Amino acid sequence: MIFKEFRTKWTPEIDNFLKKHLEQEINNKTMSQIMSYSVMAGGKRLRPLLFLATVDALDKRISEKEIRLACGIELIHTYSLIHDDLPAMDNDDYRRGKLTSHKKWGEAEAVLAGDALLPLGIQWIAQASNSAEIVEIITKAVGVNGMVGGQYLDIDSTNNASVADDTDLINEMEWLKTGCLIKACVEMAIVYSNVDDLRKDALLKFAQDFGRSYQIYDDLVDIVETPEEAGKMTHKDQKNGKNNTLTMLGVKHSQQKLRQLMEHAQKSLKILDSSVLSGFLNLYQKVL
Repeated sequence: MIFKEFRTKWTPEIDNFLKKHLEQEINNKTMSQIMSYSVMAGGKRLRPLLFLATVDALDKRISEKEIRLACGIELIHTYSLIHDDLPAMDNDDYRRGKLTSHKKWGEAEAVLAGDALLPLGIQWIAQASNSAEIVEIITKAVGVNGMVGGQYLDIDSTNNASVADDTDLINEMEWLKTGCLIKACVEMAIVYSNVDDLRKDALLKFAQDFGRSYQIYDDLVDIVETPEEAGKMTHKDQKNGKNNTLTMLGVKHSQQKLRQLMEHAQKSLKILDSSVLSGFLNLYQKVL
């Protein structure tokens, strides 16, 4: 199966599970509506699909249990977007072509929606995996030594000229705030599928490159896409004093670095011969 077919098959399954269970498992219907608003706003479902694609590459059957685990990842990702859009963070009015949560419902409601999605996502992952190791992987990935730590570095480096050319800091910041969660999707699938060391090493190398490259891609989207295409305001990073790979290297050299990471990621996948996982790298073509 190729990536396009895999995405076409499993994205509706992810969406249906999210819609159904956010309605069924949340007692307060208004909170359910507020949480569902951001979760069901769209998006590529990249992270849950990456988990499922890795499970598929390791010859494990995908059932409702695996869908629940994958959807737990999406809840956690959506929590991070809601909080990232808040006035105290990136102060965005639109996400995925719709008003951001705080613009639609209010700032306090958006904070609470994010607060609720994070533990519910962990709960779904724990229920589906019954594995303390998998829960530890995801909580580390989004905690203070992962995504939250990266978001702090992002805030701390904004409008800070002293770090504009600090390659180590920018690499660390972009890895923590984006790469950690992407790698965790693959790492959870590895533990879940009890894979041999050879395939485990190849998948972890792929996840490292894909996780690092995705933030570069996302920053390039800010330059090459219109607000309508991106579903949010673009050309904001430089205007707002963001320091990242793109502002440090420029478009041409950022594209070159992205290509190098893609090539390295593809080499890591040769042992698996997974056209589905390879297909994730096709997402980058529009910015190259």
